[in-house]
Amino acid sequence: ELHPNAKTYTDYRVMLKEMGDEIDAVVVSTPDHTHAPASMMAMEMDKPVYCQKPLTHYVSEARAMNKLAQEKGLVTQMGIQVHSFYDYKLATSLIQSGIIGKVHTVRAWSPKDWGYDGPEPTGSDPVPDSLDWNLWLGTSAERPYKEGFYHPGNWRKLVDYGCGTLGDMGVHIFDTPYNALALQVPKTIKNECREPNGFGFPQNNVVTYEFPQTEFTTETLKWVWYDGPGAP
Repeated sequence: ELHPNAKTYTDYRVMLKEMGDEIDAVVVSTPDHTHAPASMMAMEMDKPVYCQKPLTHYVSEARAMNKLAQEKGLVTQMGIQVHSFYDYKLATSLIQSGIIGKVHTVRAWSPKDWGYDGPEPTGSDPVPDSLDWNLWLGTSAERPYKEGFYHPGNWRKLVDYGCGTLGDMGVHIFDTPYNALALQVPKTIKNECREPNGFGFPQNNVVTYEFPQTEFTTETLKWVWYDGPGAP
């Protein structure tokens, strides 16, 4: 209503090709599995990109996006709003001041249930007129549409499209302690969960990380993440 003459598109590729000269920057707020393809196309066209978290579906995609942004000299940002909140900055400042001493253990959790332990759906349903199912699948494997199974938000629970509770909420919850403690790559990662099935993320996870020492931690920092029903 505010912009009655604004053009609308269902395919970002068509939009960028038709309106590339009129676009100054791109915001990517699509499902996780299409973050990288949309962002990479925009950056190839020299457009600054603001991409929602989680940044990508795979680590390799994040590395490719970072490499391209640096090569192009582009301004980019991941949408993790809490990183700018006063409370989070204050917590970081207090931790780095040494007020609680050297940190030896971090425990973090989310009770959200963005995992799926059930079977894959069988059969198919008619695709709604409002949905381009093939376009929504993007770079993922072709699957028949099943009403109520993938949408509106259940795709977050599935390996082909989302990142589960850890990937979706962990990016928020990890942010402050990870930055406050100046952590880098963990030495080890162990997940206690059901056996992976390649379709849905486990509903319950207990993930233990060991990080090497930093200025603000003891010799080894232990970090334990819990999610799903029964999380603290």
